[in-house]
Parts: sequence; C-alpha cells; structure tokens
Amino acid sequence: MKWRYFIPIVVSLVISFGCAPQGVAPALTGEETKQIIEVEVVDQTLLYRCQSVWSAEKFSGLSENDLKARFKEKYDVDAREFEFSFEPANHSTVTKCNIYGVTTKGGDRYTADLLWLLTPLGLDFIDNDFEESNHGLFWEGCVNGIPMSIEVKCPPQDCVYEAWQSPVGHCHGHIWWPVSSQ
Repeated sequence: MKWRYFIPIVVSLVISFGCAPQGVAPALTGEETKQIIEVEVVDQTLLYRCQSVWSAEKFSGLSENDLKARFKEKYDVDAREFEFSFEPANHSTVTKCNIYGVTTKGGDRYTADLLWLLTPLGLDFIDNDFEESNHGLFWEGCVNGIPMSIEVKCPPQDCVYEAWQSPVGHCHGHIWWPVSSQ
C-alpha cells in the first residue's frame, strides 16, 4: 500500500533531476551577466572582441586595468593593442585586442589554434557542437551560468569548415584553410 504513494514521488524526482541542466553553476552575483565573443582571422593575426554586460554594481567599479587584468588572467596568449569602451546605458564593456602567434602558415594551409580561447571556457569545437559554415564556427550557450555566444570568423570558402575535413576544416580546438584563399 505504501509503495503506491512512494513510487510517483520517486518518478517525479527522477524526471525533474533528469531535466535540470547539468554542470552549470549559477552566475556569480555582481559579475558578468552576458558575453558576446568574436574572433576574426586576418592574415596571421586574430582580432578579438568581447562585449560583456555587467550588473550595475560591478560595472560602476570597472576600469580599463580591471578588464585587461581579467583578460590576461583568463587567457594565456600574446595579446596586444588593447582597446576598451564602456557603455553606461546598458552596463556593458567592450574589450578589443590583437592576438599573435596562434595562426601559422605551413605548406599549403593556414592553421589557427583557438585552444587559448576554448580551454578556459571549458569548450570544444566538436564536443560542444559549434555550428559550421563556410566562413567559420559559431556557438551559443551558457558557461558557468552566463549566457554566451562565440563566433570565429575565418576566410570565406566554397565549402563548410567541417570537422576533420581538408582542405577546409577544424578539430577540437584548431581551424584550417588553404593558403590560396587568404
């Protein structure tokens, strides 16, 4: 008799836990509430742009030095020519810089290493189902409870930047394309 009441409760709990997002921590109070990252390949340089939306409390205390320190703390990469802008109306900041030493030219192809960007965010081009197109890769989701989008813009091709393909393709953290298309 008692099992008749207990079983629906157990089933309800299993379903609710199964439907809950797994492994996503809540957003930190007073920190970023949204991020839009764009990385564009220009020859052997990557142009990085990140727009972050902040809580009003955090935004009011931010400086260019804070934004640069946060970037350098998160990413281990040769970044130079930083530019910062602040938009008080929507509590957002934009960080721009050039990334050097991660795109190489070897033989008949260029290869861009994006592990410096993906690894600190816990992302992977293949495992996180980045959308493939003929001009790069795109992803939208949450990282540590923060809504985020990432777009990697590459030289336009006649075919899609598809996983493990040649001459245009990508793996878990790299993207490649033929020298002739640059």
